[in-house]
Amino acid sequence: MASHTSTDSRLPQPHSQYAPLAENSKDEKSTANSDELGRNFQISSYPRLLCSLVALLLLVVIFVMRGYLSGNAATVEVSLPDQTQLLQVKPQADLRIYQHLTLPNGLQVVNIQDNQSRQMAMSMAVRAGSYDNPKELPGLAHFCEHMLFLGTEKYPEPSGFDQFLQQYGGASNAYTASEATVYFASASHRASEEGLDRFADFFRAPLFKKEFVQKEVNAINSEHAKNVQDNFYRIYELMNSKADPRSPVGRFATGDIKTLYDEPKRNGSSPVDALQTYFKERYCIPQMRLVTFGPQSLEEQVHLVKKAGFDTLSSGAEACGASARSFADPPPFPPDRMGRMMTVKGTEAIGQLWLHFELPSLTRHYAGQPLSYLNYVLQYGGTNSLGRILSDGLGLISSQEVQADTSSAGTALFVIFHLTDLGQSHPEAVLDIFYNYLASIRKSGVDMDFYKSLQEMYQLEWDWSEPLAADEVASSLAEAMTRLPTKELLSGDSLISRKDPDFLSSIWKSLKPDNMNVALVSPSSLGDQPLKKIAGNTKLRTLPHYDVKYVERKVEEAMPGATDRWNSWLKGGFNADDLGKRLQEHLKASKLFDAANAIAAQTAKDPKMPTTNVEDGLVLPPRIPSAIQGIPRNISLEHMHSSARGHSEQSLGTSNLRAAAFEGWSADSKADALYGPAPVQLSLSIEGVANISLLAAENKDVWFRSGWVNPSPKVKLAVEFRALTNATGPEEDALHSIRLSIYRQLLMEAIAPELYDLTAAGSTYELNMGPSDLGITFAGYQEALPHLISKVMTAFNSFNEQLNATRPDRFMRVVNSMREEMKTYSEMPAKYAGQDREILLRRGVYSQNERLAILEAEADGEGFIAAERAAGDLLLSQNLHMTALAIGNFGQAQAAESLRSIASQVQRPSWAHQVPSTGSVQRVPRVVKPSRPIELRVANPRPGDPNDVASLTILYGVSDVRSRVALGIIASILGTAAFDELRTQRQLGYVVSGGISMTSNVLMVSTVVQGTKLHADDAEAAIEGLFTSIMPKILKDMSEADFRQQVDAYRQQLLSPPLGVSEEITHFWEHIIQGGCMYLLDEALSFLTSSECSKGLLIDTWKRVLSGSSDDKEKWRNKISVKYFAVNNSGIPSRPSLEEAKASWSKQGVASDAMELLSTEWENTKVLDRANSEVRAELAKDGGYFPGDLLCTNSQTGEKQEEIVMRQQPAVRYLSLLHAQGPGKSLRRP
Repeated sequence: MASHTSTDSRLPQPHSQYAPLAENSKDEKSTANSDELGRNFQISSYPRLLCSLVALLLLVVIFVMRGYLSGNAATVEVSLPDQTQLLQVKPQADLRIYQHLTLPNGLQVVNIQDNQSRQMAMSMAVRAGSYDNPKELPGLAHFCEHMLFLGTEKYPEPSGFDQFLQQYGGASNAYTASEATVYFASASHRASEEGLDRFADFFRAPLFKKEFVQKEVNAINSEHAKNVQDNFYRIYELMNSKADPRSPVGRFATGDIKTLYDEPKRNGSSPVDALQTYFKERYCIPQMRLVTFGPQSLEEQVHLVKKAGFDTLSSGAEACGASARSFADPPPFPPDRMGRMMTVKGTEAIGQLWLHFELPSLTRHYAGQPLSYLNYVLQYGGTNSLGRILSDGLGLISSQEVQADTSSAGTALFVIFHLTDLGQSHPEAVLDIFYNYLASIRKSGVDMDFYKSLQEMYQLEWDWSEPLAADEVASSLAEAMTRLPTKELLSGDSLISRKDPDFLSSIWKSLKPDNMNVALVSPSSLGDQPLKKIAGNTKLRTLPHYDVKYVERKVEEAMPGATDRWNSWLKGGFNADDLGKRLQEHLKASKLFDAANAIAAQTAKDPKMPTTNVEDGLVLPPRIPSAIQGIPRNISLEHMHSSARGHSEQSLGTSNLRAAAFEGWSADSKADALYGPAPVQLSLSIEGVANISLLAAENKDVWFRSGWVNPSPKVKLAVEFRALTNATGPEEDALHSIRLSIYRQLLMEAIAPELYDLTAAGSTYELNMGPSDLGITFAGYQEALPHLISKVMTAFNSFNEQLNATRPDRFMRVVNSMREEMKTYSEMPAKYAGQDREILLRRGVYSQNERLAILEAEADGEGFIAAERAAGDLLLSQNLHMTALAIGNFGQAQAAESLRSIASQVQRPSWAHQVPSTGSVQRVPRVVKPSRPIELRVANPRPGDPNDVASLTILYGVSDVRSRVALGIIASILGTAAFDELRTQRQLGYVVSGGISMTSNVLMVSTVVQGTKLHADDAEAAIEGLFTSIMPKILKDMSEADFRQQVDAYRQQLLSPPLGVSEEITHFWEHIIQGGCMYLLDEALSFLTSSECSKGLLIDTWKRVLSGSSDDKEKWRNKISVKYFAVNNSGIPSRPSLEEAKASWSKQGVASDAMELLSTEWENTKVLDRANSEVRAELAKDGGYFPGDLLCTNSQTGEKQEEIVMRQQPAVRYLSLLHAQGPGKSLRRP
């Protein structure tokens, strides 16, 4: 079921704006579920309206948890050792205890005690990064980060640390930033003692073995090759390259095989010798900061730290400890390095305009949060704002973003505009409007009322922010220790503790033409044309290491007279009206209005579209935001805490509930203990609904719970309206999905600016749409929600009712923007391989090419009308089944009234006609069951990408408790084995991932390799070698003690309490939507202690992975292989013959007893040359679908389908989602 989401989440979060950019990483095992680039830019712009409450909460988690609380401090009395400092000021919702101490050798340590956690974590931040690279060895700091993991004197095994963590369900990671390198790991708390001992030896006695140099340099080279493919990274490096050559800011930081291997070899130098010198000179106690995390007491953590020997680490060279650690001199961007404009050959379908302003270092100005103020003002999205005028008003941009990177060298502020075709041809107009806005801001001065409201809003959101995961809080706090005072470790990156209007004014004054560099990045479709137009006597340049081709000029040369015009506005001699008039006159004289109106006129040639004039209603200069209104001040906490089932809060509080779960309390469910009592059914009568008819069943599918397990004053309302459909009948084509996508964009363009100010005070709304479902959610503070619900629903209904209210130029801009996005493949190829697999398996999922073809056809009057009518024609014309959850800090009456308000205001437009509905509500999306093995052979979708990709997936079947548990345990083993064998030992690619996942109710075993070393056919053979030889041996050789350790690690994962309310919501909502499963978490925990859970079970389960389901008639596996080939002049290679395939299998280590199975599969494989809905329909016709049932108890198995009737429970009790297991070890990435 495809779903399209529109969200408006208005508050820009307090940002970690003083942390450096994480430039380099050690390893990357997967890209499908992570941000490949790992940019640690600290002002994130969310140019398209933010997507969901979960996204908001995630942003709060990422940017807010390092906080400072000026009032309402949470104080905990704890007995501490001497010479320690308790960090008492923290968010009200933070139940953790923090202490800072200095060991006798000078090492600064923070210990974090979390009584509710099952995890331990540790992190070491070292004040040494890419700025410390020797000029002759670019990338040495990054190389050190990699090599540190490959064995120590006490633990010499190169994979020993990873294998140890895997036994405890653990993960490790690291990143290299400009001035710091951060290492971190997490695992079950049972790993604390040995884990810390191993970690300490990293910094005591790393081996730096020469035999691993080439392998790790190859890994770094693969990582760099990934960065080269990233358009953002390329332009960022180009902008930095303009720095003074004497400054480290502009130097190549990542390193590659040339800088770390080829050139040292040619020069007769040793990178290991340089590494040892670097380690000795930079890795010393004064430059190190350690953080530990766990359920242990603070005293016990200090004991473990000392037992591991952190207090005996060497203080290092005197010069290391005395380092001032400042790179401010020479200034990286003095005046003679600014005022440049680069015209750049782009690699993506959408062009960009980058503005780089160099600001002073902000490391000492964190208390005033100047970038938070600046970010809000520049990205304000209300009516007549800068972004709205540039996008909707004039059609120059599709979106904008602001990014910043700060260090001791200075602060680079980037304002990035994503251009339309009109904006690409009129970049000067974008700058005109931007500088006119800056002039208006300067004239108005710092708005202290707004500043104060921002301070109050950040305080409120920080007070109730969700905690970070164990490894995240450890690593973020370790990094913060390298630059923040001890007393403000929990504050400096989050709150406005002291308003600083004078410094803020100086920042605004730094945004001026002579302190700006510009990059105009052309769409990839233009090729070299933009460069050739202006080359002439101008040199065509190429950025070393990144192959960025560009032409450089002075801004004044590229845009004659522009800088004088902008400077005249910035001098402050004009009021807002004068600024607006002068700008409008200039834009008119520049023919911008004529060009924009010509586009509108071309669109309006279709008689079905009304004519428009871009000057009508245009407000210049853009509107500056005013103080945030409606910030909750007297929040009732009456219903904040959920009560335990069968116990009063007085008799058994939340903490005791969780403790009971950990101690094996059997009087009630462990799911209750971890997540609190399940929601109960709520009677909801809906009267006066004239235009939409809800099914009679709605009263049976409305759920309510008061309070949270985690402290939060917020509430969440989730409502899903679903049409009746046939689960296995003909599915809707992509046309409906595209029309709803366009509709959603048009809806948000219309209503989001009007609601922006209303949602700035911490409440959010969300609209999800698919061909058969409408989702509406609200989240925030109860006192604000009634008004927000009324405004959103009124705007929604008004938009649906008023056809032809959308301007044609807006429609065309939205369609063109979507069209360009469909042409862009900016992610790693491995991610697209995963998407292709889903396209082949899941109904309602469509390829980019399918969607693009429809978009091309929809850009006319018929498409315009169809998009405006999409919700009414496709959704609101049907009878809809309502499923809802109200949860949080309110009582039953308030919850019922809020849900009733939403449901009663979903109206069928007067022009829409009801259509008959047949079928049923599809709670569990059906998954295609191919009748024979599938192999997709296509070109790598990223032009110029040198990597092949092999993704091999075995569809295990419908999950039950037995298979979930068995494969859940195996997941960590497979993830580590895939990484160690295919990545570390064989160096097949930088992206290697192995694990277990689920699509709907079907379990999948998969491994992916992306790299240049092997073609995709041979890489698939290597994966089969892993599956058939290495994994069986690992399972066979596993001792009983090791098996019990794996079981315990998995149990600890299941018993991990929810970090915040977002995990509580997910725990219940996903299963309410599915109609089950009750007791699932308890069933899994029970199974773990049963006699059935044995080493033999793992071996038998893996045998089924290798041989296929026991009830399959054919002798092959449900296998899907996706292969991408880096296309050259010869095109996609022909499929190898069976004899060639056998030779490859043998060479890549496939077990001899698996050859017959693989040969049979090869002979019966269906080879595809595309993945789209038509192919999926053919596969479904041939093989049908997996059963759509939920198997929720241990007595139910895939072989006893007649026993399960779980499509809807009469009562939902425990709806725990067992973790979909991924790789056993996290990526080492930024």
